Amino acid sequence: MTLPPPRPRQVSLLEQVRGLLERSYQHHTAVLGSLAPFILGDEGYRRLVHRREVVQVVRSGTAGARLLIRQRPGGVLRVSLYYPDHLIRTLELNDPARRLDTNNVDAFATFVEELDHLLLLATRSQTGPPLSMLEMELHANVSKELVLRHFLARLEGVRRLSTTAVAWIRFHLFEKQEFSDPDPALRQRYTDATRYAVRYLRYLDGLAPRRRLRSLRRFSRMSAQAKLRTINRVAA
Repeated sequence: MTLPPPRPRQVSLLEQVRGLLERSYQHHTAVLGSLAPFILGDEGYRRLVHRREVVQVVRSGTAGARLLIRQRPGGVLRVSLYYPDHLIRTLELNDPARRLDTNNVDAFATFVEELDHLLLLATRSQTGPPLSMLEMELHANVSKELVLRHFLARLEGVRRLSTTAVAWIRFHLFEKQEFSDPDPALRQRYTDATRYAVRYLRYLDGLAPRRRLRSLRRFSRMSAQAKLRTINRVAA
């Protein structure tokens, strides 16, 4: 009797993006294991808020997704990643691995941003300088464009996107956004993170692929101040 070949394992969107970020930056986050226990939907988020465990929140604009740093009994800190149910439904109905357009680009960007926060935090908790909120936003902005460019290039069957396609991504990620948060410090942080990220991304565009990858990996490991100094130097 001949057995049928095993079906290829379906790789979730979460795993695809995690793998891409880990390879790009050489992040070593295997210590996290599966990310499923870190993910919360609306009900899990409501329970955390009710129990008043959350001590710090890193959120992505107005999309509702956020990284939650919470304190458990005994003072132990834990991290959770909250994706609103409506955001996950959007990505299930409009899978970015099959199509990337105006119906899912915002949801996908938010999805990548918060995952990047989690992976960067996990990496820095093992080694490296402490993270600032500005650095987390700046790093995530770079990651968002890189991931969206990768997915769109794969969908179009090309190695390098056209300038029109890159402009479309940057419009949706950076140019159409209006930071209307009532907190002026938060608005300034979003504005600065966007401005610095776009400058660095334009610098990367001028590098050969291998130099681009080396620059990205060095950039990811730098402190916040070193990142800003580097951008001011190379992308004046």
